[in-house]
Amino acid sequence: MSTIHNGKDKLTFRRLLLSKEFYLHGLEHSRLKSPLNRMIAIHNFHNSLEIVLRSIFLYHEIRPEKQLNIDFESMLNAIDSFQSFKENNVKLPYRQELRSLNQIRNMVQHQAVEPEESTLDDWRVFTIRFLREAFDTYFSINFDEVTSIHFIHNKDLKNLLLTGNKLNNINKYLDSVVAAKLAFIYASYAISNFLPSDGLNSDFFVISSISSITRNIDTILSHKIENVIRKIYDKIGDTKLYSSIISSGVSLADYKQYEMLTPSIILTLDGGYVVQTMNMPNPDFESSSWILNFVEQSIIKWQLSGIDLNLNERLAYSCKKSNENLSANIPV
Repeated sequence: MSTIHNGKDKLTFRRLLLSKEFYLHGLEHSRLKSPLNRMIAIHNFHNSLEIVLRSIFLYHEIRPEKQLNIDFESMLNAIDSFQSFKENNVKLPYRQELRSLNQIRNMVQHQAVEPEESTLDDWRVFTIRFLREAFDTYFSINFDEVTSIHFIHNKDLKNLLLTGNKLNNINKYLDSVVAAKLAFIYASYAISNFLPSDGLNSDFFVISSISSITRNIDTILSHKIENVIRKIYDKIGDTKLYSSIISSGVSLADYKQYEMLTPSIILTLDGGYVVQTMNMPNPDFESSSWILNFVEQSIIKWQLSGIDLNLNERLAYSCKKSNENLSANIPV
């Protein structure tokens, strides 16, 4: 099997990325308990698999796109009977499960049958297993490497998120989540810099104003007043940043979930960061993958909105340093 690299293969990469996005969307709905969400999850799992099957047809030129209007079982048979695959003893994995999921999807679509909640875990596991094997067998590509990160323009943000994906794949979930959150922080600061300035937001202006106000006040009282003013300033800055993020098209529900699943991170003046995991649930593969996808999609959404995500010199240095620090946790 040839590795995806040329012009034709870039289209295949986009198809596989779409397949993965359908799976992730189905995964999100499968966690919710309502019957409607279970129905949506089954549809998305099936769509994900069907896109891969059609990609096999087109990538290996089994049939042209105009001749793909065939039923699901015929599609499976045509792939397994393809001469090149037969000669190399390559067969679709999980044939019986593919048929069963197709039948359940048909019942959901045509008869509005609600899938059993107890079986959803089985379909979730089967789908990801099939995708991993099919991506590798028919396209020589790692499922985890198919990511929309490659569409991010800023090199530093892209590299940090690629490191996050590598960490996620070797089960270093907290480090992966930290990488994703740092990328979100840097990108959101870039949004703040992109917004029109009112001339009152520089640290120099605030520090100078505070000093002038408290200059002739008792020293202890002066420090207390200064701290209060700084906290008010920081709160205004945070509110402005949150408002910018939500108004940019990021879902409020998704942003809330992102905040719940990620630690508090404070950037330091030397370009480093401090992680505080208090009240944060232990991350696992699913939650870490969701966070990475949320950050990727947010950054791409900002790009499409015309927001310039170029990092200033200080942020770019911090982003590179963070990437180096996290990359050290990946075995060579």
